[in-house]
Order: sequence, then structure tokens, then C-alpha cells
Amino acid sequence: MQLAPSLCSERLSYERLGVEHADGLEKALCDPRVWEFIEEECPTPADLTATFARLSEGVPPHREDEVWLDFAVRRERDGALIGRLEATLVEGNAEIAYLFGPEHWGQGYGRESLTWLHETLKRDFGATDCWATINPANLRSLRLAAALGYTEVGEKVWPHLTSYDPGDAVLRKRLVDPEKAEQKPTSN
Repeated sequence: MQLAPSLCSERLSYERLGVEHADGLEKALCDPRVWEFIEEECPTPADLTATFARLSEGVPPHREDEVWLDFAVRRERDGALIGRLEATLVEGNAEIAYLFGPEHWGQGYGRESLTWLHETLKRDFGATDCWATINPANLRSLRLAAALGYTEVGEKVWPHLTSYDPGDAVLRKRLVDPEKAEQKPTSN
């Protein structure tokens, strides 16, 4: 499945993440505040380069039923790289994640980026649900998810989640109303 040509929203553009983005994202992502609620350590610039190289290789063979989307987020007004978005798609479910540099928090970039990602996942990949796992202490991220229509769900409805850390809140946003999805057009 190919992405539609529009890789931009009102103030931001989205580029397929590659090694070439590591230097530009170093200031935003190699900051301990970004990793405060994530069970990974804050990356060094070398770690960031290695991660982006691995992601740009695509889905490994043992996970071939998945689609990986990884984007660098660029602010249009000055061309600054401010963060990254990702989605892992499996059978209509999209597990999403986002990281933005602290100097870009509170400016609506997360909301704008995730709104664009939701629309892209639904339109270009047929995703029906988005999932996010968030540390309950990360109130900023929980507020953003709630504002975008995510609701916390119980373990019985979780799909296979790849970024779940023990104790995380699991949230779902329906991209397609299940009642409307099941309705079939009637013939006259």
C-alpha cells in the first residue's frame, strides 16, 4: 500500500525517517526529558543513527505481517526537525507512538501530527483502530490522547502490542465507527 502524496498538515511536513534525519533530530530526541516515562534510556547521537538505520531497512522477515511507518516531523516555517511519529499496522490495528523535543511541547504539534497520522492510516491503509500505550505518570501524553478521542480499555480487548511496558495505560481510538462499518448499503 502506498501513501497518498500529501505528507503535510497545516504547519508541519512528514518525511519517511532515515539516517539522514539523525543529526537534525539529535537536539529534540537526545534529551532525557523525552525519555522520562519510557523504559528505554535516553539515546546518544550514535544510538539515534543506529535506530534510524535499522528502521529504514523495513520490517524484518519474522514480522512480515506488519507494516511499519516511521516519519520525521519538520516544522514548515523554519525547516526545523522537531520530532518523530511511528505506526505499526497489523490487521487493521495501528499501534502509534510519538516523540517531540521538549522545546516544542505545548504548541499543538502533537495534536496536529497525530490527527494527520490518524487520517493517513485510515485513508491509505484501511486502519480501523489506533492504539497507544502510555505510562500513567505521563499526564501530558494522556491529556493529548484523551483530547484526540482515545479511551482506556481493559486487557481483554487489546491486540498484540509491541511497545507495552508493564503498568502502561492502553488506549484505543476508533477510526471507523463499528456500527457504520457493519452497515451494508441497501439497494433500491
